[in-house]
Amino acid sequence: MKPPFFDKIKLFKGSEIQPPRPPDDAEEDDKKLGPLEKTVRGPWLFMLATVVVIALFLSYLPTRSLTPVKLGEIAPSDIAAPFDLTIEDLEETERRKEGAAATVLAVYFYDANVFANNEDKIRRMFEAGREWTARHPSNHRTDELKASLLDTLSVDIELQDLASLVRLKFPSEIEETLVLLSGKIFSQGVILSKNLFIHGEAERGLTLRDLQGRERAVKVGDLLDIGESEQRFAQELERIEMPQRNRTLLRSLSQVFLTANVTYNKIETERRRALARDGIGAVTFMVKKGRVIVRKGDEVTPEPLMILEEYQKRLRQRSSWLPGFAGSVILYVFLFVTLWYYLNSAFKRSLAAKKFRMTGTFLVGSLVLYKIFLTLAVTIAAAVNSNAFSRIETYHYALPFQVGALMLAFLVSDQMTLIYIILNSLTVGYLLGGDFFLTVFCFIGGLAAVYGVKYFRRRYRAATLRAGFVVVPAVNTLILLSYHLIENRGGVGMLSAEIVMGLVGGAAGAVLAFLLLPVVESAFGFVTSSKLLELTNSDLPIFRQMSLEAPGSYHHSLIVATLAEKAAEELGLNAPLAKAGALYHDIGKIKMPEYFIENRSREFDLHKDLKPSMSTLVITNHVKEGAEIARKLRLPKPLRDIIEQHHGNTLVRYFYNKAKQTYDPEQQTVGEESYRYPGPAPQTKEAGLVMIADSVEAASRSLKAPTKDNLRRVITDIINSYLQDGQLDESDFSLRELRSVAASFLTILFAIYHPRIEYPGFAFEDRKGHPPAQNRQKSERPDDRDPQPPEKAPDPDA
Repeated sequence: MKPPFFDKIKLFKGSEIQPPRPPDDAEEDDKKLGPLEKTVRGPWLFMLATVVVIALFLSYLPTRSLTPVKLGEIAPSDIAAPFDLTIEDLEETERRKEGAAATVLAVYFYDANVFANNEDKIRRMFEAGREWTARHPSNHRTDELKASLLDTLSVDIELQDLASLVRLKFPSEIEETLVLLSGKIFSQGVILSKNLFIHGEAERGLTLRDLQGRERAVKVGDLLDIGESEQRFAQELERIEMPQRNRTLLRSLSQVFLTANVTYNKIETERRRALARDGIGAVTFMVKKGRVIVRKGDEVTPEPLMILEEYQKRLRQRSSWLPGFAGSVILYVFLFVTLWYYLNSAFKRSLAAKKFRMTGTFLVGSLVLYKIFLTLAVTIAAAVNSNAFSRIETYHYALPFQVGALMLAFLVSDQMTLIYIILNSLTVGYLLGGDFFLTVFCFIGGLAAVYGVKYFRRRYRAATLRAGFVVVPAVNTLILLSYHLIENRGGVGMLSAEIVMGLVGGAAGAVLAFLLLPVVESAFGFVTSSKLLELTNSDLPIFRQMSLEAPGSYHHSLIVATLAEKAAEELGLNAPLAKAGALYHDIGKIKMPEYFIENRSREFDLHKDLKPSMSTLVITNHVKEGAEIARKLRLPKPLRDIIEQHHGNTLVRYFYNKAKQTYDPEQQTVGEESYRYPGPAPQTKEAGLVMIADSVEAASRSLKAPTKDNLRRVITDIINSYLQDGQLDESDFSLRELRSVAASFLTILFAIYHPRIEYPGFAFEDRKGHPPAQNRQKSERPDDRDPQPPEKAPDPDA
């Protein structure tokens, strides 16, 4: 098994064993800031300003009113509709509600218990009569029997009829006939009087409902009133064979027992009519913006006056925008506070603040664009006569909802872009009246924008155009089609108009994103691949000057750029940024190139007569000079940061050790803080790669025999020393990533220092007393490396 790279790694940093170094200048500056300066630099003031601006855009409407006029007056000027307004036609709505209520049939209740109770009375009466005649066979005492029946059964029979029944001894034939014919009459339905049909029953009929809730529609002629029921009873009686006196007696009894069993149910009827009224929606009509409601010189009639009053009422409601503003502020304060605490926990504070400000700025900028496009949409809709294109809602899909998503997908990670997409979708839904579908439309379109930019290669700005012209419009079309199928609303004309607007919205977002990208890059310090490609052109004046005045440093920077770029590609980092940072990291040496050994063109050492502290100042000053040159060249901030951080706050070990040897330890103490670079330590992985590559390349030049083992030892010791010194703490490298970096460096350095075969017929080393090449033994080679470079990168554990 091959030995690992980090076989001697130490877990404790030097600062945990030795006295701690003084804090960075940035930390000291933060401590010196007062409360007001901290507030200004912190996220809260920016958040408050952003929230107020967003809330104003979402809720503020200027106070307006139309020219007040009265009925019958002459209009002093044309009065036009200030905006689209849907007005309810109260008269037409009420007319339709009344019509719907009038179609509901009156509900009547058919009570089957009436016949059941009458049958019971008839049978009890005949039974009581038979018992009475049995008890009083000689003196029937008819008047007492009548009183008894009235008292017990509430049946009032004439004395003459009762006497006939007593004389016949209440025969069962009369009893059964009375029950049978009564049942037939009651089954048809008996009402007290047809004069009570005052709810339109005569024209439209009625609804008859029984005890079980069964209903049927019947006509007035199908029911009988009391008089008709007695006539029907007599007709049915004529069909039965019996003595005439019995018929007369039954006709008299029918008048006693036939009563109404159908009654009007007012509560149920009113309930059904109320439901019918509620089922009729409001009848509305649209007043388009710009329509002249009353022309100058015309008399004000009731209809225009009603429209004007509706507009005045709506304008008064809109003028009270403060509650909506307060609600918007509360909502967005909550959203932005949540966003800040998330970003602060996921990223370094400086990076979190940058992302926070960028998200807020993008939201405000998007709102400005939406407001501009809405104003244009209102103007265009008012000028178009087509039904589909005259609706302002149709033009909502033409708004450039994805302009921010396209730019962020090009500039930052998908994670931050998704956060913006969510906030932007909520804002769009709020801005356009709480439209849930537009919120979904905006959200899915944002996801499509991210995919489109990634698909068309994020490093080219044209990816925003391709995504906006190809991917976003296609997704918008599918979303609109699915929504129309789900809601089954509108027709082909409305769908076609909305699809056209969706295509326009995607294209508009793409064009705006492409045009605004350079502005955003400059404002927030982003540097794109195309810009880095321009900055790494070897024909730039700064590189030509460096190659002439500091050739050693220039050649060193080229090798460092190769190392950093390759390692960045292995880790999936921004390889062009790492390469550019490495090329520029030592431009500060142009100021005093002769003080750096790689640029020395003569044997005389300029540091020989300088004190170690002064030499350290000269050496470390190239970082400050490099940052100053970078500012003059207007290099992007990420490159300036790499220049300032490529040495971190490491110790200039050579002059520190020289100072310790020079000064008397009993008289003077040599502190590390005077012999360290100003820092800060690398804040990004790209800056960390440049730091490691810088030291590894310089240290490899000190090797007399740059064998693979020696190069491996150099790389391992350099990385371990930076880990010990805490220089890589802020760049968040993992151990796996450092192993990949070490393997990448070893591959390139071994290829650079690989041996060549000896040139036959030449004795390059013979002048210094070395034996000619052809007389040397094979074992006398300067190292034991293979004459050819390895075919592939070595294993990190090799």
